[in-house]
Amino acid sequence: MAPFGQPYRLPLNIGPYAYTGAYVCSNELCKRLSIATVYRQTQYSNPNGEMPVDRNLSWEPAMIRRPEFPDVPEQIAATASEAHASLSVQAYRGAVALARAVVEATAKHNGITSGNLMSKIDRMHSDGLIREITREVAHEIRHGGNEIAHGDLADEPMPIEDAEAIVEFMDAVLQEVFQGPAQMKDLQRRRQEREERNSE
Repeated sequence: MAPFGQPYRLPLNIGPYAYTGAYVCSNELCKRLSIATVYRQTQYSNPNGEMPVDRNLSWEPAMIRRPEFPDVPEQIAATASEAHASLSVQAYRGAVALARAVVEATAKHNGITSGNLMSKIDRMHSDGLIREITREVAHEIRHGGNEIAHGDLADEPMPIEDAEAIVEFMDAVLQEVFQGPAQMKDLQRRRQEREERNSE
């Protein structure tokens, strides 16, 4: 997105330092305009230069990301997609809680139904469903989800970077348990079909 004109500061009654500006999509096939707004505790010294790189911009219309997970069971895939959508609209607690639910549902889909989530993750590792690094990743998702599930809302808010990392970790779990094996089987099938054609 590239600035389209100059951003400007909104009236003081909206917030201490609130800025808004128009941006145009740089994609030659798009070129649509969007509006970015940001609320700050400090004033920009150079709004035209600082605002485009601010990580806290909110966009209208919001760009909602809903990736598909074609090799993942339908309900788990839908929940994972919803976690990404929540992240897109800055619903960080919701994204983390959904990522935790995806990990638990993944364990249950593979017959691991007893015990708490910690033991389910360890069982996925001992059963050979996930590697050691993915086990650690899954536990980080569990820790993040527990902060939300246990109601620790009076503590520090979930940082954007942590929510983004947790959703990426969720993707890694799905890749290892479902998508990677499905892609490998497809690769094997295509190779076998080529070998059969070459032997005729």
